[in-house]
Amino acid sequence: MYHTVVMTCGVSILQGNRLFSLTNDESFEPLFAKHLQEPIEKMTDSMWEEVDRYINKSKLIFHQISENEHAICAEYSMLHTLRKRNKLAKKARIILIVTKTIGGMVSGQLLKELFERSFDVTIQVLYSNMTITDKKALKSQTTEYLHLLGKALSAGEPKTTCFAPIGGYKIMASLGYLVGSFLNYPMSYLHENTQILVEIPPVPLSIDEQFVQEHSQLLRTCSKDYVPLKDLSFNDRQLVENYPAIFTIEEDYVSLSAFGEFLLERTYQDSIFKTQYLLSEQVISLIEKNNHHSIFIFDELQKLVSKLKSRIEIDDLYHEITFNTIDSSKCKFHLYKGASNGSNVFRLAYSYDEKEDKLYANYLWLDHDRYEREVPKGIGLYEAESHFQEYSKNQFVKK
Repeated sequence: MYHTVVMTCGVSILQGNRLFSLTNDESFEPLFAKHLQEPIEKMTDSMWEEVDRYINKSKLIFHQISENEHAICAEYSMLHTLRKRNKLAKKARIILIVTKTIGGMVSGQLLKELFERSFDVTIQVLYSNMTITDKKALKSQTTEYLHLLGKALSAGEPKTTCFAPIGGYKIMASLGYLVGSFLNYPMSYLHENTQILVEIPPVPLSIDEQFVQEHSQLLRTCSKDYVPLKDLSFNDRQLVENYPAIFTIEEDYVSLSAFGEFLLERTYQDSIFKTQYLLSEQVISLIEKNNHHSIFIFDELQKLVSKLKSRIEIDDLYHEITFNTIDSSKCKFHLYKGASNGSNVFRLAYSYDEKEDKLYANYLWLDHDRYEREVPKGIGLYEAESHFQEYSKNQFVKK
């Protein structure tokens, strides 16, 4: 029985002869149907309005799904088959990974509405910056995708998680299987026409944390820049040639592959996981009310600790200095300016005990308007909230 399903999603639900195809209504095509691969940043106000109109219009034909079950999309077919075979638990958690493109955003929104209505599940949509248009950016985007996938898979356990890299770019499925194998997650595949469900077991990889630690110097060196193959020792050259999944050789120069970067960064993040996260009652309450954003929230807490330990992006760590109305002499906590996931921001009043390796999360904002109203008054910065409790990664992603 699967309690968690992680799937990569494409845009097939919007195309062809599908029930929700954009081509079924010619009025949508001129505005955004021809721009599915464009980044979300290129959306105009009129396109956002059309997306809302498309989603609302799609909801009106949800009643036709039962008559067109094989004409929805591969992602729907996967969940439908799992439910039909009693493999999908009630209130299962479904994590959808889509590309940060116009098509990915529209598809993610529609699949969320569709799955919540059809299967009574909890949906979380994660956005990957993966593109295939910029060769120079591809490696960093691929590495970022592998980290995103690793965190999504960690929301469940291998025995109760269905990992289905169905849609998106083909590279997402190929690399997904590699990361799934490394983390010991099997991969599920559904042949859409025959509805045959196949589970592919993970391939044992002779790579573990000890391997990374033993060869950390070489890994770090190859991560920073391209290294001439001739400059490596005999043993290092042998290692590079024996592990093509980790190292890339181009014209007698060596660098880490995206998977190699993933391994190195994952080992570094282990030290971040050792940090004690002490959260106030206000922070815990807000997280539990927004559990569908729990992976995003914990990811931002990790990024905060990582920046504190590496001393990078100082302006984001002490953002209170940008507010003229804040009296710094009264501040008991610093203000961290984190990222946005499209619907929420991450802003945190915090303090960090470097000696004890403890992060105190005093006050959290996910709503930007509320943040801008409260921070200038010193809310969350001048006084400590009550009842700090230690919170672990598992509590974030499994509640």
